[in-house]
Amino acid sequence: MIVVNVGPTNAESVPERLYLLPFGRASVLFVVIAGLGMGLFLRSRSGTGLWGPLLWRVLLLLSVGLVLQTVTDSVSVILTTYALLFVVAPLLQRLSLQGLGAVALAILVAGPVWIVADDVTSPGEHAKVGVSLTTPPSEALHSLFLSGPYPLASWTVPFVVGLALARVDLADRGVLRRLAVGGGVAAVVGALVATVSYDLLGPRADTGWLRLLTGAAHGQMPLWLVSATGSAIFVVAVCVRVGQAAPRLLRWLAVLGTYALTVYVAHVLVLAVVKPPDGLPSFLLGGSISAGLVATFLLASLLWARTGRSGPLEWVLRHPWLRHPDAWGRTAGERTAR
Repeated sequence: MIVVNVGPTNAESVPERLYLLPFGRASVLFVVIAGLGMGLFLRSRSGTGLWGPLLWRVLLLLSVGLVLQTVTDSVSVILTTYALLFVVAPLLQRLSLQGLGAVALAILVAGPVWIVADDVTSPGEHAKVGVSLTTPPSEALHSLFLSGPYPLASWTVPFVVGLALARVDLADRGVLRRLAVGGGVAAVVGALVATVSYDLLGPRADTGWLRLLTGAAHGQMPLWLVSATGSAIFVVAVCVRVGQAAPRLLRWLAVLGTYALTVYVAHVLVLAVVKPPDGLPSFLLGGSISAGLVATFLLASLLWARTGRSGPLEWVLRHPWLRHPDAWGRTAGERTAR
């Protein structure tokens, strides 16, 4: 996430290509994990014990996302898309595992078609930028659903896949093995087919209906969604398996992950100050800033963890809604009596 948002994105040498390996994949991994986490969250709550904490999350993520995008345009903020995905999550949760697969497949096909159709019928009419506090309501809706950096028409796919992952037994080594193999195959095959397709079509593939056959990173097209979501499944499966086999090896990563929202907001604010409007000029500078941010956030997380406290924004996200999951189902008198 940090490497992609810091940049630069003009890769020429082998080290630069390796540096940009997360490009087009990091944010999809982020959304798959969000779906996985939301699936576990929904599994443990129902009724009034669900909607209070859920709506609080939606309101907080939407507000923070709008404010962050107003502060900077050097980073496309994904939190507003999260908020909308969380709203529909309880409806999706009612579906069976097969039903979730059918929904993901349907959106994988229909979503990109909808996006391309909109581009063809109204080319250049809508800005392809994130939604901020200054965005007109009609343009904001269009951005969130079709033209923005994270439109629901395509990004619902990895979120639904994450919800499906919450249904399987991730403690089972056989399941993890199948997920790793299947995700890895999807990642490689999707990328290879997209590369061949673009080579055959040439520059004309960048516009019109031929876009549906390409797989450029963040192009919102099916081949990219398949490849990026497959790589996310692979990473999740491998990390869980490594965590099982050598829990100490990934403990630092787990600690950092418990403060994900705080780290995300902090890195956006830092980049709003240090990243030039035209982007960073060199790979060396981008790599240095990325390494410095990762090291700083990792050290800060490890030190903060010793206090036993939640991260600042994690505290806001969970307090007081998660302290007593059944509190929303009691009357005010019952809560006072207790």
